[in-house]
Amino acid sequence: MTDKVIVTNISALKQKYDEKGIKDLQAAIKALIDADKKRGLTTSLIALDDPQQMSKLKSAVVKDAGSYPENKEAIDGVYKALVPDYLMILGAIDVIPHQDLKNPLFSSDPDADTDKVAWGDLPYACDAPYSKNIKDFTGPTRVVGRLPDITGQGDSRYLVGLLKTASAWRGRPKSDYAKCLGISAEKWQESTAESLTNIFGADTGLHNSPTEGFKWSKGLINLRSHFINCHGGDVFSFFLGQAGDDDDNMPESHSAAFVGGKGKILEGTVLSAECCYGGQLYDPSAEDSNQMGMCNTYLDQKAYGYFGSTTIAYGPFSGNDQADLICQFFLQRVLAGASLGRAALEARQRFIERCSPLSPINRKTLAQFNLYGDPSITPVDVAMAKAVASKGGSKVFAKGLMGATALQEAGAVERADRRATLRAKGEVLKELQPRMSETKAGPPKSVEASLKTYMNRLKFTPLPNPVSYKVQSTVTPTIGVKSAMSMGITKAVKEKKKQTTGFHIMFGKPKDGTVTKSMSTAKGIGKRGKAKGVAGATPFKPARIKKFVALEAKEVDGKIVSITEAHSK
Repeated sequence: MTDKVIVTNISALKQKYDEKGIKDLQAAIKALIDADKKRGLTTSLIALDDPQQMSKLKSAVVKDAGSYPENKEAIDGVYKALVPDYLMILGAIDVIPHQDLKNPLFSSDPDADTDKVAWGDLPYACDAPYSKNIKDFTGPTRVVGRLPDITGQGDSRYLVGLLKTASAWRGRPKSDYAKCLGISAEKWQESTAESLTNIFGADTGLHNSPTEGFKWSKGLINLRSHFINCHGGDVFSFFLGQAGDDDDNMPESHSAAFVGGKGKILEGTVLSAECCYGGQLYDPSAEDSNQMGMCNTYLDQKAYGYFGSTTIAYGPFSGNDQADLICQFFLQRVLAGASLGRAALEARQRFIERCSPLSPINRKTLAQFNLYGDPSITPVDVAMAKAVASKGGSKVFAKGLMGATALQEAGAVERADRRATLRAKGEVLKELQPRMSETKAGPPKSVEASLKTYMNRLKFTPLPNPVSYKVQSTVTPTIGVKSAMSMGITKAVKEKKKQTTGFHIMFGKPKDGTVTKSMSTAKGIGKRGKAKGVAGATPFKPARIKKFVALEAKEVDGKIVSITEAHSK
């Protein structure tokens, strides 16, 4: 029986690394498999491009490493054959790609959401076959994480280091994760404070930019829980704050170059980042200073897990929604003692449950957030006590009194029970999600007028060509055998429930015209990170950050019942 599967593409790795690099990787993978065995996990390495190995599993083989359908089909075949508790993708997107899910918010307007694709590993966590429609992956059931190397780079030492961290991890008391470095754009401090309170019970870990950052004191950067709600950008190695009284004051709030310094990040750190492109795996050669991204940097410093977005993410200025929710759900589950992979799966499921029916904005949110790190790592060590039957009756053994083998067996049984429950929940959640189709006509004139009025109230200029989606009725789940009474009640509930019939979305830009702002000319910024007394770094080329709002009107039985405000992160 296989508890954990590591999937990779050996041919793709050999194109990146020389013979010695491949041997070093093989040794590091073997060490991880041996370490997992001592923890009670049977781990297998599967090369998706190996015809012989894939044939034994009765699975399709990957012939083109860059093919989205081939990789999806191959991983599905491996999962079906072995049904592991943990699935770990080994390699960056040039080894095994993210899947190419269509962004339902895509706009050809350069001032709006220009992401054609919401890249992510969500489909690998679902049983549905290859598709570009996010709706097909709204029932995640698998525990999945990715241990990435560096996209486009050929030094194996980085990935060997990550494998060593995965081999040597250890759980720590919850108290080691009870305090947080919470970094927020000042503009979003109300929302971030609410998130921190929901996760940690208080917002005492909140630090606002531009008031503070980016050279955090040892007492802050060495905290093992990090939560970040700032601006990010495409191929950016840093995050930006935003002043509450000046939208153009956007200094550097968090820097990968600083994080990568010796002793800045403690081993075992776990980060959840709401920022646009915060989980992007870019080639460092595309970045102005050749600095690898925030995700790669955290993992390089022996962080255990990183949860972030590949594309433009959304959230409100106050209250919690969209990225706020899925990011806090992830950390909540980590603090409760879940493995990183289970925390990611439970965060996705809870997000779907909380936000059903998923609107276009929330569908993109679900698709774009990914877990980077070994999914079997459990950062918070939760004490366990078990009743073990014996000839003398039932005795309760606390951890430390039970033998290691008995503890592992008990853990495996509990894990199997959890996986069965999560699978059933995921299957139900998928059936509850209605289908949506974009309407060419756009929103009714009355709805468009209401959105424009709301947009003007926010001091944003409405952008042309709002989009509308028609929503079909939610399907009643068919999973499980139901009694006549149960089926009758289900039918009555469905008839009584008011149905969501549509979503209408309008984008807007700030009325002063600064939808995107060149950082080199932004107020108070002449050098990277130099604002309000914060020590500067080397000069850099102008970079651009998206600043727009998406208003999403929800239609129920033909009437608009709410308008949701979502700002680009």
